[in-house]
Amino acid sequence: MLFSSGLLKHSLTGASLLALSALVACNLPADVTAPTHSASETQPEQTPARADKAYYLPMRDSTKIAVNLYYPTREIPTEPAPTILVQTRYGRALMIQAYERFRDDGYVIASVDTRGSTSSFGPRRVDVGPEEVEDMDEIIAHLAAQPWSNGTIFAQGTSYMADTADVATSRPAPALKGAIVREVDFDVFLNLFFPGGVANDWFLQGWGGATKNMDEGVNADGSLNCLARVEDCAALWPVLDPVDDDTDLTLLREALAGRDRWAPDDYADLVYFDDKGRNGYTFFDSSPSSHLEGIKEQLKPAQIWGSWMDAGTARAALSRYLSAPDVPMNIWITGNDHSNVTFADPRFPGDLEPRPSIDDQHEIMSGFYDQISNDEPIAREINYYVLGADTFKQSSTWPPIGIETTSMYLSADRSLSDAPPEGGSLVYDVDFSANTGETTRWSTQFGVAPAYADRRDADEKLVVFDSAPLESAMELVGDPVLTLFVSSATNDPVFHAYLEVVLPDGTVSYVTEGIIRAIHRAPADPATLPYEMGPAPHSFRKEDMLPVTPGELMKVEFALNPVAARLNPGERVRLAIAGTDTAYFRRYSEGKPEAFTISFGPQTPSALTLPLRPWSDIDTE
Repeated sequence: MLFSSGLLKHSLTGASLLALSALVACNLPADVTAPTHSASETQPEQTPARADKAYYLPMRDSTKIAVNLYYPTREIPTEPAPTILVQTRYGRALMIQAYERFRDDGYVIASVDTRGSTSSFGPRRVDVGPEEVEDMDEIIAHLAAQPWSNGTIFAQGTSYMADTADVATSRPAPALKGAIVREVDFDVFLNLFFPGGVANDWFLQGWGGATKNMDEGVNADGSLNCLARVEDCAALWPVLDPVDDDTDLTLLREALAGRDRWAPDDYADLVYFDDKGRNGYTFFDSSPSSHLEGIKEQLKPAQIWGSWMDAGTARAALSRYLSAPDVPMNIWITGNDHSNVTFADPRFPGDLEPRPSIDDQHEIMSGFYDQISNDEPIAREINYYVLGADTFKQSSTWPPIGIETTSMYLSADRSLSDAPPEGGSLVYDVDFSANTGETTRWSTQFGVAPAYADRRDADEKLVVFDSAPLESAMELVGDPVLTLFVSSATNDPVFHAYLEVVLPDGTVSYVTEGIIRAIHRAPADPATLPYEMGPAPHSFRKEDMLPVTPGELMKVEFALNPVAARLNPGERVRLAIAGTDTAYFRRYSEGKPEAFTISFGPQTPSALTLPLRPWSDIDTE
């Protein structure tokens, strides 16, 4: 549902990025630090183009929604034109920078401030709430009925705008012909805010606080306040953007006066998937996955983008694909940052050119729209980047054909082997200073691109298990699963698991990670879940909670985030286990010291299971 705290995330650059970074820093909890740099350091300043038309569109309940139109020739089209609809909560004037090439291709860009956000009217007790969703039907019908429209509407967006585009495909809106959904969080609870049931406080507090300020018309330090002082409003553009007829800003300030905006603390105390926040909503209510039945019923073609290096967006894209098997859909999973402008494969440090290139990304998206406009079928296919190989492969199934699950068993000597050891155990005293750093799959959601460095120093604070050197090249593709037979010193442990590769020179390269709060360890029947969650799923519901008894052996099994990576001869697979990632995630265990006792052997076969197949240069099944 929301995502981009970085509004910056995909369309913002320069001054806008710096402004958002300041908002973020001022809203982080005291024990969480803001990144020291952002994408703005490498991107030029740009000023968004002014809208060709800006107006309020009244909804069924008279709530006024702010709309900007950007015409292909900067004037009302003389020939019928298709429309790309962008529904944002970061300020509609900011969005056009990401869509100028589509505008040049002949599309009208309609950028909308969703209900209760920035310049639109209405309260905002929740993001992607029921009224906001109903508004989509009216907005789409309105755009299709304009005299310049050819009746074809596409929904598009990255991050939060991806979620609104995704939800739009579930609506009974005949004019909507398809959607491009980039870096979506299909389930905002598990893909972003509470992965593994663990609170991502860095994002919840930083993003939630920053967007609250935006919706209430203030800047980070409170020195600018549009509602309190009309002279401050202009300085808050382009987040706040008055419509054409609002020359004295009366309407803009009236919109700000009616907010009743949710706050980060509304969700801070959540424990379970089905918990409601203080605002009366679950995170699932704000998730595209809660609209799955409509997505399956409407059968709108969709192009879904995610990244192995961007929070849970790869899992989100795959879950949508597997959960809606009859929907025309093609998937693109990259190794890029959240904005798809920065390459983030840990095997190629310093190489920042995205794959696909910016030009190729536009061609892929334009081609998708052309296929729909020409009544050509959209094939169901998954195009995925392979970390370390600098190539894309394609499959119609997930996992791809030929994958075999290979178990590597943990041993007391900290090795990974192909058979369980005779027995044994080891104790890991959790180091609560351990973290993944400032440039990660989590930071990219706020505009700081992933840049995983050599992790050998970070691993000094973790317990690690290494395999023997690989004898041949392998493709790891799918969802790794970790099974631990373990006891803890406290009654609320959290397990962070990192899959890494140790190169022959000793460099430790990040591959993927997974997280679980042990009270959520109960295995789930996939048939009882709201969508396809992948292997080793958990419901995270209150009714399935399992208490943890300190010192008592338990089985904890969970999937890591899916990934595709080439593993080369001579490299070692490494599993690193932590009890925290203090850069982003909440510490549980009541602040007490924590220790894990991990058991090994035939009766307690702690193991890492990897989906593998021999490497092949063939890129299409």
